[in-house]
Amino acid sequence: MRLLKPLTHGPIARLWGALSLSAVGDQLHQMALVWLAVGLVGADTGYVAAADTVALMTVALLAGAWVERWDHGSVMMAADLARAGLAVVPVIAALSGHLTLWTLVVPSVALSALSGLFDPALQASLPRLAADRSLLAATNALFDSTLRLARLVGPTLAGALATLMPPVALMGVNGLSFLASACAVFSVRPRLADPSPAAARAAPLETIPARLLAGWRLVRREPPFSYLLWRAGLTGGLWTLTIWLSLPLLVRQQGVTGFGLSGLSALALLFSAYGAGNLVSNLVVGSLPPDGVLARRPLALVVAGDVLVGGGFVLLALATRVPAPWTLGAMAMASAITATGGPLAQIPVTTLRQIRFSGGEIAAVFRLFMVLDCVGTLAAMTAAPTLLSLVPTALVMGLTGAILLAMALGIGRRHAHAT
Repeated sequence: MRLLKPLTHGPIARLWGALSLSAVGDQLHQMALVWLAVGLVGADTGYVAAADTVALMTVALLAGAWVERWDHGSVMMAADLARAGLAVVPVIAALSGHLTLWTLVVPSVALSALSGLFDPALQASLPRLAADRSLLAATNALFDSTLRLARLVGPTLAGALATLMPPVALMGVNGLSFLASACAVFSVRPRLADPSPAAARAAPLETIPARLLAGWRLVRREPPFSYLLWRAGLTGGLWTLTIWLSLPLLVRQQGVTGFGLSGLSALALLFSAYGAGNLVSNLVVGSLPPDGVLARRPLALVVAGDVLVGGGFVLLALATRVPAPWTLGAMAMASAITATGGPLAQIPVTTLRQIRFSGGEIAAVFRLFMVLDCVGTLAAMTAAPTLLSLVPTALVMGLTGAILLAMALGIGRRHAHAT
């Protein structure tokens, strides 16, 4: 299978293995965070995601270009070690009897901020790890699969562990996964070194508007990216509103049960189904030949992915109307269908970005995409508490799906035909 070919390269295999473990830890942390927060403040949990997004966007804007001057391996190691310490703060607070919304939110915000350092450094490093250009798409799919695999393994593991330990203990497991990631990054640091001249890296820093403008100029240079940029903001916001917030809230509000599961374990089943759909789609897209539709019609794949996500959101909303005890099963099937659209859209965007741009351009464009994603998520999560207090949760999910379908079948399809 073409997707697995990059694993024959030792550095790629070590880094991928550790990041997969870390991604599972992230899923455990997110499951515990959203479940505890929804239990404490309900729909106001949207403000937690908004705070995380502000932190991520702030770091991407203020520190991104500055940190790019550093060795990428050092940046990734430092971020992992700091995240390992932050992940155990809620556990310590719980053991001392001081677990509150604040002791959940503050470490979560800091973890998001550090992702704003780690993720761009990783994106800029992948082309150097994939020495063979023909393996770049497969390498991107492989590393994209860390998240997809984690969305299957993480919730399944969380559901099992929830019967043995309190949810906050899952955050401690996440801290250990960050330590494993730091060790793997250390082992491949020589391959992550930036080959660009030191003088270029030491050039005077531009202002934030100038950095964003530079990224925007690069995007304007390649016509498809103007559409892909604002699409990233819209899809990021609607996905967070639907999957991250509305789905857990719905499980609590309706007391969804099935297969002997309830509460966090029922939510874990839905997230595991989502992870299964993600993983299957990732394997299929990652195995596509590099000179096939992935190269000739990448935007057609993006549109198809958005149709699956939007249609999946609508199916999730309809599944809530299925009579018990079949509700949970119907929602799990809809969740899996929704998830197949993610890799189908994301892998072509990532590969296209790394082919059309080079060197520091990749990080600049990635940062701009990250900012738009953050803006969309921030807008959605800030509006979520008010929206969910006025509109039934299931209806909100159906509306987000309808918006995505309209975007994909309207503007998205036109761009796909024009490219």
